[in-house]
Amino acid sequence: DLRGTLSKLMGYLGRYKALLVIVVILLFISAACSVAGSYLIKPLINDYILPGDFIGLAKMLCVMAGVYVVGAVCSYGYARIMVHVAQNTVAKLRADLFNKMQKLPLKFFDTHTHGELMSRYTNDIETVSEALNNSFASLISCSLTFVGTVMMMIVLSPILTAITAVMLGIMLLVVKTIGGRSRRYFAAQQKAIGAVNGYIEEMINGQKVVNVFCHEEKSKEEFDQLNEELRFNSSAANQFTNVIGPINNNLGHFQYVLLAVIGGMMAIGGVGGMTLGGIASFLQLSKSFNMPVNQVSQQLNSIVMALAGAERIEATLF
Repeated sequence: DLRGTLSKLMGYLGRYKALLVIVVILLFISAACSVAGSYLIKPLINDYILPGDFIGLAKMLCVMAGVYVVGAVCSYGYARIMVHVAQNTVAKLRADLFNKMQKLPLKFFDTHTHGELMSRYTNDIETVSEALNNSFASLISCSLTFVGTVMMMIVLSPILTAITAVMLGIMLLVVKTIGGRSRRYFAAQQKAIGAVNGYIEEMINGQKVVNVFCHEEKSKEEFDQLNEELRFNSSAANQFTNVIGPINNNLGHFQYVLLAVIGGMMAIGGVGGMTLGGIASFLQLSKSFNMPVNQVSQQLNSIVMALAGAERIEATLF
């Protein structure tokens, strides 16, 4: 239940609306500085480097440095705020989970091992915390940067923007195809972690009984089965997500070369008013254009693991 899980998780984050508004503002400024820094390459080359105006070049470099410094300060600011919001949200989530446990009937504890329940406080909560600390702000930043980059690329060259959009479609297809397969394995991995923790906890608490009835070998066999199931699901989940980044990186390199060749031909032929500075600026923007897809693909395993853990927590809380 992806929609239900996200809505309940957003309910916890909604307690910090004012801080989240500040985070969004800082993210917007940071994204704007990133796009502006890439665009300033065009006047830097066309208006100062090619004419040989070194005094103006020094002033423009100072302007670019100021833009990047503002972006860096904003990035630091929203990262610090998100750490505060994430840790308080997770603390509240953990407290609600513990209070809910005190009200559950005995039947619930008879049907769930102690280790499995403990994994919801440790492993599942930790995955949610990691996603809130890193992935939440990263997704918003990528979205804002993506929108600003697209607008600036259209201004520079609609033709090259169309070529970039085609390559982006291929990258998104890769993410959707491979990422969709990994999701069910991450859910199975979180479930398997709970099963392994539960079995270990049961065996340790009942070690005397195991020894008295000579159940050691049987315990090893059952543990090996659970351990192998966890290994298989973890390997399958990470196998799919770990190949997304390299594939998209190679596609991005191919796109960069393609844009450089076509942009150079356009500049030589005088098509679309393309200039040397425009090519350099567009190529830099093309990297920013691909960056959101690459970052999301790299964060995909963390996001999917967090959603799988949140679903298990939700199943207990609600």
